[in-house]
Amino acid sequence: KPALRRGTLQLRCHALADKINFSAGRARSVSYSWRGASRRAQADAEIIIAAGAVLSPLLLQRSGIGDGALLTGHGIRPVVDNANVGAHLQDHLGVNYYFKSRLPTLNEQLHSWPGRLAAALQWLAVRRGPLALSVNQCGGFFRSRPELEAPDQQLYFNPISYSVHQPGPGKIINTDPFAGFILGFQPMRPTSRGHICLSGPDPEQAPVITPGSLSTQDDCASVVDGARLCRALIRTRALQGLIDAPLISDISGMSDDEMLDDFRARCGTVFHPVGTCRMGADARDAVVDSHLRVFGVEGLRVADASVFPAVTSANTNAPTMMLALRAAGFIRADAQ
Repeated sequence: KPALRRGTLQLRCHALADKINFSAGRARSVSYSWRGASRRAQADAEIIIAAGAVLSPLLLQRSGIGDGALLTGHGIRPVVDNANVGAHLQDHLGVNYYFKSRLPTLNEQLHSWPGRLAAALQWLAVRRGPLALSVNQCGGFFRSRPELEAPDQQLYFNPISYSVHQPGPGKIINTDPFAGFILGFQPMRPTSRGHICLSGPDPEQAPVITPGSLSTQDDCASVVDGARLCRALIRTRALQGLIDAPLISDISGMSDDEMLDDFRARCGTVFHPVGTCRMGADARDAVVDSHLRVFGVEGLRVADASVFPAVTSANTNAPTMMLALRAAGFIRADAQ
């Protein structure tokens, strides 16, 4: 908001970027639709893409930067033939174990509408209460085996339990009517790779996302290690005094194969996708250079988590903010 007061910035919400337009090997403009009309924004200096690990590679592909055979098959003329665009997708997968609790949890407060309203009013009035905190109120980084040199698992603990219903395109989350809590984990360093590609030249078309999750033996072994760690925790005296009964899946008696099967059946993204416009030394295995400039053209950068060469061991929010700061420095330095 402060930058909007300078008069040098225009913010256009609910606009849909179509493609980058090139002339003589340089990015010159962006075609987009806004308020029912097709428009074009000209670039005097350069264009910065910051659409995230899903949409940034799609915008490049629609603009002619990507796997040449893929683009040609969708009627798009290749500008730069680079199969790394949309490839090298990585993400964190996690799973939750649900428990009925012997002690009160946030369920008692948040299950009823009066309780939810009271929590909302508390947050509006004094910025305190359950709505002022992350749902993951406790967590940390752990070694699943003592011989490891560094943590390999990220654990979450939530003083709430819920069920998820999906009657339509959206999800409805219902807090359980009894005291409950969640213990969850995610392996921190997945080695599997997936890819993202467009399904057609129309920007309204959904992408084809192939996660490639759990496609390596190392990743499967890491899942088992994480589940064993959670099982060891729930067997401690402290948690045994808290747990009334397991819900959904009971890992206490599962074999390694059963724990892996349970993870495959119930796991989900932790929303840390990266790598689809990865940074590297050259176009043989990357999309952008160390200053985030797209290989093969001029005047075009990507500045979001898609440029990470590999997924960070933990959450991607702070590293992406760091990347944005570095990108701003690169842009200013080149402009000067």
